Amino acid sequence: MKSVFRLHLREIYRENDWLLPLLLLVLAVIGAPLLTPSNEDPDLKFSSRTQLVWATAWFCSIFYSGFVSAKLGACQRNRGLRDFWRSSGLSDLGHYLAIFAIPLLLNALFFGAAAVLAFVFGRNPEITVPEWAMVNLQALTVAVLGQAPVSALVIGMANRLDVAPSFTCGLLFNLYGLYGIGAIDQIRGGDDPRLSVIADIFWTVGPHLHFADFMNRMTFGWGPLPGRPFFCVSLYLGAVSVIVTALSVRLWRYRTAH
Repeated sequence: MKSVFRLHLREIYRENDWLLPLLLLVLAVIGAPLLTPSNEDPDLKFSSRTQLVWATAWFCSIFYSGFVSAKLGACQRNRGLRDFWRSSGLSDLGHYLAIFAIPLLLNALFFGAAAVLAFVFGRNPEITVPEWAMVNLQALTVAVLGQAPVSALVIGMANRLDVAPSFTCGLLFNLYGLYGIGAIDQIRGGDDPRLSVIADIFWTVGPHLHFADFMNRMTFGWGPLPGRPFFCVSLYLGAVSVIVTALSVRLWRYRTAH
């Protein structure tokens, strides 16, 4: 399992593509004050930096980590690596977890870098250091949890589809959980009772990945989420990750031959 993880992680490292998302994060810190009238209101530069840095981290996670997940999943089948590692005594689950750990690590890297940059350059002087550190740590935790089921889904779909279709499935799942749920919520309150019932079902069973987005909380200085609500949000996102990962493992095991 460790050999699979190290092999593919070393391959990604040597390609140096991961440097581009980190560069975008640095550029977000530098360019954010230029996009707002910070000369008129100096406090805007802190909130603009925080918002743009975290938005960039989400962009990198959705697109770069999503593409890496699809690429890793598809190449196992296309290159016949699954049969090779199975013949070496590695189980399907161990193989899957070794691949799954790589996008998790990438997401932790991107969101961790965003948390550090926002902590150093995005703190409003009116917010205390411990409070600012806590809210960024919470944002890092829920963001990684929120993106975990997307990576799991993409890797599982890559066992049946090629890179582009599996990446698209993950992208649609991500966009639905982050933004589509809000549209469903509006339909729930509409005048059509039938549509409201259907929308309520979709809203109930849908993945509420938007819980993992703490950008508004940090941008407007709302402070960290209290302990109990934060635990519930983390527990919910963790449960979604477990359910989607279990389904993804089933897809992963479905077809073993090229």
